[in-house]
Amino acid sequence: MDEVNREKIVSELKSIPGLKGIVGYGGGDNITESAILLYHVAGELSNQELEHVVSRVDDIEVLIHYKLREIDPVVHAIFDCLDGRITIKHESGHPFGVVNSSYAAEIHYGRILWEAPDHPIKTLKEKLAMQGAYPEKLRQATIAYFMKEATLALGNGHSAAMQGGIHYASGSFFQAACSWVQVIHALNRQFLLSEKGGMKRANQLPISPKQFRVRVNQVYRYFAANNPTLAYCEIDMLEHEMAMLVRTYAEDLER
Repeated sequence: MDEVNREKIVSELKSIPGLKGIVGYGGGDNITESAILLYHVAGELSNQELEHVVSRVDDIEVLIHYKLREIDPVVHAIFDCLDGRITIKHESGHPFGVVNSSYAAEIHYGRILWEAPDHPIKTLKEKLAMQGAYPEKLRQATIAYFMKEATLALGNGHSAAMQGGIHYASGSFFQAACSWVQVIHALNRQFLLSEKGGMKRANQLPISPKQFRVRVNQVYRYFAANNPTLAYCEIDMLEHEMAMLVRTYAEDLER
């Protein structure tokens, strides 16, 4: 999205009733602007007016990629993150689910293009930054929550695989691998926007199992070849390395 198109879009959108902020953000492992988030008050946004604006912008050949965000749930999500409360909800199009810290990530990485006079987005950015670049309570809670989730998923998957349930085991491993991605980002004090692109980014972070992405992909190949024994040999090694990384983190925390 170039500057000219951005200005055109913002000038059209900011007059929509109920809109509180327009934020540029990146998707997947890309934290540069590729789309916009429209923060609004529940029940006050005029969907009809939004459709008219999108239509007008389309007429001048400017494509809008946008997502809607109700402002109140985002506020609650950020306060929960700052207090060390992690939640995850299932949502269409998100096979792992939507973690509440992703809303904090959108605020953290997002560039404010316009906001209402009471500065709701700037206020959230400042609130999130009060505990440093990455809040320690969020870090601890993310690591504890998702290490437990990974352990449970792998346990269920292993028992299924030994009975021929490769499909179930593969799904369980996906859940575990996504959980590890969450942990790796937290260990490195990095916000994670979503599971899409998270594996690639986790692989590039300094605190991560060696060749993490390659080894995760190899596990899927073993499952596809109906070889759960080799799959779980690799999984066990990954699980051990993740546990060692978390143990080192815990020891550093105690010093």
